[in-house]
Order: sequence, then structure tokens, then C-alpha cells
Amino acid sequence: MGDISVTKLAGYSLIIGPILALVCYFIQPGGILGIGGSTADPIDSAAVVKLLVDNPELGTLTSLLIPVGVLVFLSGIMFFVQNMAGGSGHAVARLGLPMVMAGTFGWVLASAFSMSISGGVAADAGAEAIFAINVISALTFGAGLVLIAIGASTREEINSNLAYIATLSGVVVVVSSVVTAFAPDSAKDMNAVTGIAFIVGTLWFILIGRQLITD
Repeated sequence: MGDISVTKLAGYSLIIGPILALVCYFIQPGGILGIGGSTADPIDSAAVVKLLVDNPELGTLTSLLIPVGVLVFLSGIMFFVQNMAGGSGHAVARLGLPMVMAGTFGWVLASAFSMSISGGVAADAGAEAIFAINVISALTFGAGLVLIAIGASTREEINSNLAYIATLSGVVVVVSSVVTAFAPDSAKDMNAVTGIAFIVGTLWFILIGRQLITD
């Protein structure tokens, strides 16, 4: 491991980080897969709290692993954007990087609230904070993904068609977040849509990561 190059490590980060975060996102209590009893409505704080309290081990585990996943991913995407310096698309991608960082740190904070609820420390107020933080985090991350993918689409070494698909997934995340913000009752359905869009984005990151590893 001591001999691994920065480029290859960034590639592994773009593969492992998103997969870890996405899997935990899906399997967390009250998540899209309904593990733990059901899929909670994000605006029903009592239901969110109950699912986390009733499944403390899974809730705590996923709350600990999601930050690890998103921060490992952040390390990889920072290298990817910085590696574009001096070429086409760098300026646009660089604009998206702080947005991805904001979304990442927001999810770390939301995971801290989830962990505290699973441990019986926080209650309804924590669940309400999770909802608000997740909406903003998804919005900023989606916007950042759009800009980074647009920037990458101009690069000769990047498959532009795949970059356009990643751009579209980011747009879907942004739109879903805006809909949730203005119509909170739609949050449960929008979470499912966002989850699908994140799968598409994750596949693109994996392909980018593989390219960095093999270069």
C-alpha cells in the first residue's frame, strides 16, 4: 500500500467511497429498502425516530459508515478535478467542487444526528434537522455533480456521452431537492427518485475511478 500512486488511490476512492455511502443510504433504518420495518416518511419525525431507536445497531453502523464513504469519495473527486487543471473544463468543474464539499459535509452532520437518535440521545428535533440538512445537501451535491460532469464532458480522455448521463442524474437530484423543499409531502417519493439518480452518478464515478487506476 505504501507504493500506491496518488492517482490510483484517488481511483479506488472514487469506487469504494460512493459504493459504501450508497449501500448504507439504502439499508439504513427507514431507508429506501425498508430495512427495519418500513420506509419512513422523512417529514414524519416520530416515525424516523422510532425506526432508528428500534434498530440501534444498524442505525449506528450506517451513520458511522456514510461519513466514511462520502469523505473517501470527496478525496477522489478533489483529485479528479484538480487533475483537470490547465485543460478544458477545469474552470466549470472547479466551480462544482465546493458544492460537492458542502453536500458531503451536510451528510456527515445528518449522520451525526442519526447516530445520536439511534443511541437514544436525540429525538424529534434531530429527525427534523436530518430532513432539512439532507434536502440542502442533496441540492448542493447535485448541482456540483452537474458542473463537474459538464466540465469532464469536454475532456478527450472522458467518454462525453457517459458524462452527459451523469449530468442528467445531477439535474434530477437538484430538481427532486427543489420539489421536496417546496412540497415536503412529496419527500418520500423524491427520495426514491434521488436514490436512482445517485446510482447512475455512482456508476459514472466507478468508471472514472477505474480509468484512473488503469492509467
